[in-house]
Amino acid sequence: MNRYTLGKIVKFFFHWHYDVRVTGEELLRDKSVHLVMPNHTAYVDPLILFSEEWWLPLSPMTDELFMRHWFYGRVLQLADAIEVPDLNKSAMSREEGVAAASQLSRVAIDSLAAGKQLCFYPSGHVKLIDKEVIGNRRMAYEVCRELPEGVRVILCRMRGLETSLWSKLKPKEWKWRRTVTLHFEDHTEDVRQWAQTLDKRAFNQKLEDWYNDNRTDTSLGA
Repeated sequence: MNRYTLGKIVKFFFHWHYDVRVTGEELLRDKSVHLVMPNHTAYVDPLILFSEEWWLPLSPMTDELFMRHWFYGRVLQLADAIEVPDLNKSAMSREEGVAAASQLSRVAIDSLAAGKQLCFYPSGHVKLIDKEVIGNRRMAYEVCRELPEGVRVILCRMRGLETSLWSKLKPKEWKWRRTVTLHFEDHTEDVRQWAQTLDKRAFNQKLEDWYNDNRTDTSLGA
């Protein structure tokens, strides 16, 4: 089985439970190299994104714990995932954590320069409160400071899973039919400018503001 077949199968089964609505998908259909940076509302986010955009060879950067899982690891291998070490390990010193994060940024930059379609979550974790918080994370900032020419940065805002069983938020509720929205926007020029003119925390705040924008995304019909 290849990634495209798996993606279509996962999409078929997800659509029994989720009413998935996508806007801005046409931004991913050109010949450019894309860096997709979504918000992270729930554990199932990556699978929904992967299944909806099954036709795009998008390589996720994913935590080493998922890569070692008997099921998720196989799926991620099919998706040509890039393994990310757990930067929150208690045994890792602050200096080691900074060095590892910078190394990951370099891997992402080099992968994009080589023409790989890439996806990673700027926050680095599923959100714990009712808004996306990137805080002092450095990867998105560092990658956008050295963004290779020709790469388009597409932000993805996902909604609808915040109180699902896959979320860390409470209260959790079961719904047989749940509406999930994915909205894509091209912010290539914005992130280039922000990364060159702002410090890391101010850059992350710009991303947080976009992810936490409560306006209804165009044409979602919600």
